[in-house]
Amino acid sequence: MNLQQIRQKTAYNPNAKITHKQATRSWLTGKYREYQLALTLTIKQSIEITNANGTYYKRLDRDDIKRIATHFTHKLNKQVFGVSAAKSGKKSLKYFVVIEGERTFKNLHLHIAIGGLDKNTKWNKFEELVRNAKSSVKELDEQHDLQIMDSGWLEYITKELGTRDTDNVLWELA
Repeated sequence: MNLQQIRQKTAYNPNAKITHKQATRSWLTGKYREYQLALTLTIKQSIEITNANGTYYKRLDRDDIKRIATHFTHKLNKQVFGVSAAKSGKKSLKYFVVIEGERTFKNLHLHIAIGGLDKNTKWNKFEELVRNAKSSVKELDEQHDLQIMDSGWLEYITKELGTRDTDNVLWELA
């Protein structure tokens, strides 16, 4: 996603005094009805890497988290729509993914607003679909929290956005 597209999504106006956090929250408020579920995923804070020199642990960085989030969303799409529909790209859920803990040095975790569920989705089975998708992403911890979206949750997940940037939003998945 290029800068112009991000500015368009966040309603950026160079003449306005609005912050990026406010603009993103305002944009999300207009999109509120498009997201039905709120998911928090905990992430392992480091990964074990083995190479010719031995084994070591690497602290996760932004690129690792982006890869983990992308892997999880692909797995969840396969769980919801089936392998062939998800692989062909014909069907996909909508995601708004925010990394929390990157700036505040808390344990890294992901907040994900999920939308695009069709009328055939069984709400009581979605917890199991999330667990199945999580099980194939080794960097994710056991804990997660899945809830029905409420209006305050979109503000909550954007609490770590900066006034001049939206770096902890994974726009590539939006």
